[in-house]
Amino acid sequence: MDSADALKSRLGELVRKRRASILPPAAAVDGGASAANEAALKPPRRRRRVSEVAAAALGVEAYLPGGEWRDDKGVAVYIHERLRSDVEKRKPHWGRLPEPPPGEPELSAIRASGLDRVLFLDLETCGLSSSPVFLAGTMFWNGEDFVIRQYFARHYGEEVALLNALHQQTRAFDLLVTFNGKSYDAPFLKSRAQTHRVAMQMPPRHLDLLHASRRRWKGRLPDCRLTTIERHVTRRRRVGDVSGAEVPDLYHAFVKGGDPYPLVPVFHHNLLDVITMAEILDALCRPEKARPTVWE
Repeated sequence: MDSADALKSRLGELVRKRRASILPPAAAVDGGASAANEAALKPPRRRRRVSEVAAAALGVEAYLPGGEWRDDKGVAVYIHERLRSDVEKRKPHWGRLPEPPPGEPELSAIRASGLDRVLFLDLETCGLSSSPVFLAGTMFWNGEDFVIRQYFARHYGEEVALLNALHQQTRAFDLLVTFNGKSYDAPFLKSRAQTHRVAMQMPPRHLDLLHASRRRWKGRLPDCRLTTIERHVTRRRRVGDVSGAEVPDLYHAFVKGGDPYPLVPVFHHNLLDVITMAEILDALCRPEKARPTVWE
């Protein structure tokens, strides 16, 4: 079984068992959240297996356990969190970057400072900047494992709480790592924050892996899409995914009908994206001779 199949199998196991997520106190996110937030982020009690009808009534937590974060106005956003080692086998290189090839000062600086202050980010939105962001996936290194945190707006009214909660996390990091985030994710978040008149502080530094990937692999790959690099460079075969074009309709259907099951692949898609970003960063840091052959 390859790593992608193992990941799919593990995710399926997690959904079936609905394991309790490992949610830290809210103070670990914002440096001083209320006791109510800390209590809200505690994992829900373990439940027996439920039917799809019962799951729709319970909400997304029936498949993806987590807790709520509330802003100062009491508006909630749902948070699903897990460790990367919960969904795929731990690799020796996690948390460490190899020495980048010459001529890559930005990558050398990241390696020198370490991954502790680096935040990976990927958004799932309903389209253009005038549409809401409903899922924000982040990943960071806690010294022992990568922590994947997904902020989910269960209806359109929770977008403002999602932005507020995400702001509490992004402002605590020094470097943001995205894929096409300088053109899309960062401007999108700032636009939505302006719409809701809330703060959105990005880390002072931003590494867009798309630009770095084009410099490294343009001409060696048919294109520099994330999934192309994932397949040919990081050697990860994506399974159980959903097309990005389908994502907005799946979310709108969830808001209208309340059945969370069709959204599980969207969470999976978002999770794969942030994990792949870390693998691309690692590949970019490897010298030419140490990198895997791009073409099969």
